[in-house]
Amino acid sequence: MAELARLAASAVAGEGQAAFVVGEAGVGKTALLELAAGYAGRSGMQVLHAAAQELERQRPFAVISSCLGVEAVSADPSRARVAEVLRGDARYGLPGALGGSGEADFATVEAMLSLVDELCARGATALFLDDLQWADPASLLVVRRLMGSVHQLPLLVVGAYRQSPRVKEVDQLSQSLGVRNRTVLKLAPLSVPAVTALLTALCGGEPGPRLRSMAEAAAGNPLYVRELSDALLREALIKISGGFAEVTGVLSPPPLPTLITHRLSYLSDDALHALRVAAVLGASCTVTEFAAVLGKSTHDVVSIVAEAEAAGVLRDTGDRLVFHHDLIRHALSDAVSGSVRAMVHLKAAQAIAGAGATPERVAEHLLNGAPAGEFLIAWLVEFAPRLTTRAPVLALHLLDKAVGLAYPSDPRYDDLQLHRAVAQLSCGHLTEAEESARCVLARTSDPGMESPMHWIIIQAAFARSRPDLALAEARTACQSEGLPVAERRRFDAFSSVCLFALGDLREAGAHALAARRTAQEVGDAHALAYALQILAAKRFLEEPGTEALELAQQACRLTPETIHPAQRIALQLALANSYTELDRSHDTERTLAAAHKATEHVGGVFLPWYHLSCALLAFNTGRWDDALAEVEAGLNSGESFAMSRALRAIAALIAVRRGRQDAAEAHLTAVDPARDPGAIACFYEYLPLCANALLDEARSNTERAYSRLMTAFDDGIGHLPGQLILGFLAPDIVRLALAHGDTANARRVASAAQTRADHSRGPYHLGDAYRCQGLLARDPQLFLEAARCYRNAPRPLHEAHAYTDAAELLAQRRQPAEARALLDQALEIYGTLEADWETARALYRLRSLSRGVRRRCDSPREGWSALTNTERIVAEHVAHGRSNPEIATHLSIARRTVSSHVSNILRKLKMTSRVELATEFVRRLNSDEEHPHH
Repeated sequence: MAELARLAASAVAGEGQAAFVVGEAGVGKTALLELAAGYAGRSGMQVLHAAAQELERQRPFAVISSCLGVEAVSADPSRARVAEVLRGDARYGLPGALGGSGEADFATVEAMLSLVDELCARGATALFLDDLQWADPASLLVVRRLMGSVHQLPLLVVGAYRQSPRVKEVDQLSQSLGVRNRTVLKLAPLSVPAVTALLTALCGGEPGPRLRSMAEAAAGNPLYVRELSDALLREALIKISGGFAEVTGVLSPPPLPTLITHRLSYLSDDALHALRVAAVLGASCTVTEFAAVLGKSTHDVVSIVAEAEAAGVLRDTGDRLVFHHDLIRHALSDAVSGSVRAMVHLKAAQAIAGAGATPERVAEHLLNGAPAGEFLIAWLVEFAPRLTTRAPVLALHLLDKAVGLAYPSDPRYDDLQLHRAVAQLSCGHLTEAEESARCVLARTSDPGMESPMHWIIIQAAFARSRPDLALAEARTACQSEGLPVAERRRFDAFSSVCLFALGDLREAGAHALAARRTAQEVGDAHALAYALQILAAKRFLEEPGTEALELAQQACRLTPETIHPAQRIALQLALANSYTELDRSHDTERTLAAAHKATEHVGGVFLPWYHLSCALLAFNTGRWDDALAEVEAGLNSGESFAMSRALRAIAALIAVRRGRQDAAEAHLTAVDPARDPGAIACFYEYLPLCANALLDEARSNTERAYSRLMTAFDDGIGHLPGQLILGFLAPDIVRLALAHGDTANARRVASAAQTRADHSRGPYHLGDAYRCQGLLARDPQLFLEAARCYRNAPRPLHEAHAYTDAAELLAQRRQPAEARALLDQALEIYGTLEADWETARALYRLRSLSRGVRRRCDSPREGWSALTNTERIVAEHVAHGRSNPEIATHLSIARRTVSSHVSNILRKLKMTSRVELATEFVRRLNSDEEHPHH
């Protein structure tokens, strides 16, 4: 208790803490949490608590949402907003909408974490989570994420669990290596003097020899000691004499289950029956649910509850009835046969469904209930869509059961199959979803089923990188006379997306052009979105510039009311990447700011895609620490999504240039390429290619680097033409080609770079063209023109490369003064970027000038001067007491990115909390005002 009080005081002071209380059943974990919660409340903390329940393990976010009070009807707008995200309507039917941890969709994870940030901004907060051995995986993921940033917040997180049954995820949580501010408290059995003191308090006298001997069987477990003393007192087997309490007669110490059963034997038959039903219902339930399942009036139930409370079996917490201890509940539940238990669950499902319980509460009982085809089928036909948005894995279990029970001749059978296929799609079971939909199409005669089944097949095939199958299905749908004209039009428009993904750009463009014309004539926004998406992408690949941007902008002007939220986000992120490539960074920032709230709401692949887009912008413009913060935030959005290779590739590019080749290799080998399927990820495969080639070069294997790049230039990457990678690689390919004496290929690549620049007129592409020509012509003036273009972009790394190239030529022409001046400029940029490897490479290339070169001092790695501009802005917001969500809103970036920045700030400043950061910020501000010359 003293240790938890110390951790609470630390959290109140601003440095959050996480603690886990571990011990066997009955050792006092719950009692300790209750004491700690009382202390935290008296310390001025907002205290929130919940206990995980065995029955709720299938429901995602069950215990954490209960703890945080997340309810759709909440008067607190923040909680109501999280409840809306949790409901998941915007994710319905999205392929693989979930993350890698069971049902932990990362949109909801982010919403929960954001809510905790907001609560902490209102004041120090304490979360107490009991019985974590029963917690659902999604709640455990939220707790793990909280642990990662707990040091930033005035937050205390305390979880309690028993080690039997052993749960791997909970063990990993409490034993996480490298997690700051984590404490594990193991509750050992009571010592002999403590057992003696406890018996004295319970029995009214110091225990005599026989009582002490019986208590030895408790092995220091306080629940056993309490149950033993209560049983002896109930049977009047303890006599008090001369201040000593002694057992009358010679008795053998009974096992704990026997003692608990003894307590229950004092209940009336009616109460015992009712409590066995309650035990099957779970660790807690409402009086209304209890009465509904028993088929009794609330008045009759109140007397049963009173009897159970008097016997120490139940306790009334105000809104719920909770068993005094889980072992008591298990003793009651174990006395119920399996078949009877299943019937109780079924009756509970029927009763609470009639009382208006949420679908997931009903589903929990149905999952454990006796087979009841008619009720299950009827209930699922009505509630499967709502259950799928909230808990698709749970929905899928029940739909599998219902499909097995229903007759194919049942008119509701196809409805069940439709819901099942959607649930499979949401869970990421893509092959199974496709197979289910095909089976329905093969047997159904319902025209209303045809369109959704075709879409399920197309989405599943596309999401698992089979655009050929998606195209075939779209064409089949287009030829179906049973489909409405509007549906056939949309399938036809989507065919252009499939053709583009297959690399047939000419046919995709022609198809999209025709689809756009038709869609505009009839005002079909869905079909128009597909057509514009492909026309913009094709034009950007072939002739990047104003026309390509106008097409992308036109697509983004389609309103959220007319197209699916996910489709609109995809269009916005594609536009943002187009702006980045053309160095319109302000437009990129504006577009990403408009998209990021929607990405956090929808989740899925869009979260890591958003962070990847932000990381690319920051990387290109020389804000490498900001780029790494976005990479970290993107990876936290779910490793299972197909963006992790691209995100890690950006981190690898930075690591190589900063001279950390081993770290770069670790990033590049962390994710198997086979794990990154999907139509979006393939557009970023040039990033791992670039990083691997750069790593080859850093390890003096220039031949392999050149082979990689030239092969990609000629053969493309996947279905994308090699010209797409020119943005990163054209000057490097030309440089390596010349180094290998391959002038023909150098000229061919330089010509392609010039063509691209002529189309786009973007400063970055113009800089590439000038630099390629400078390498071929060995003309320093062309390099200086390239540097001017890169500076206008801005692309500082490329600008430094151009200065280095020009300096090398001038040195060879015996113009050392001019060469030294340019090298100084290059080294200044490399130093700002902390690009140690680039610095060393430049100095090696110009070693003849090294004596006269003014080498820039390495950038500081610690202290206030080490902070980036973004980090300084974030630090100022923190000093003004703003929460991470508030800072995110001010800067139009994601909360996860702010969290990464705060962690980096505290690390660089060697601080432990936001309070310490704010105090030092104010002190420095006052010092600057008193001493302006500082």
